[in-house]
Amino acid sequence: MPKLSENDMNDFLINHDYVMKLATLSSDGYPYVVPIWYFYEKGVFSILGRPNNKWVSNIYENPKVSACIDSPNPPYARVTFKADAEIADREWFGEWESLAHRYLGEENGHKYYEETKDVPRVLIRFHPSKLISWNGGGWHPRYK
Repeated sequence: MPKLSENDMNDFLINHDYVMKLATLSSDGYPYVVPIWYFYEKGVFSILGRPNNKWVSNIYENPKVSACIDSPNPPYARVTFKADAEIADREWFGEWESLAHRYLGEENGHKYYEETKDVPRVLIRFHPSKLISWNGGGWHPRYK
């Protein structure tokens, strides 16, 4: 089970449009998983949510989260982590057009950004102490 090298992991997390699958805990104790866009820089993930999103409410109630970012096509790769969410700003209006371009392309990203840039976002950060990666095929020795 080969891991991604540090350089490959940075490339995987920064230079592709892979969507994070974020798991929060609902008040009933069940996981609540949502796909979400993210920024990654120097070991920190940043995401944006609308204040009334269910998953944002879940984080207010319990900051413990886990996430998976994976490639959809072979050779499959993934990065997973768990962390405590940090609410950095409850009414954030910062610059995020590059994020829209990353996930929607330049034209559609610009349009979406212009249509929604005046809607406040909740800026949330994760500082995972450990990232676990997997880079395609092969079995870890414990499974043989």
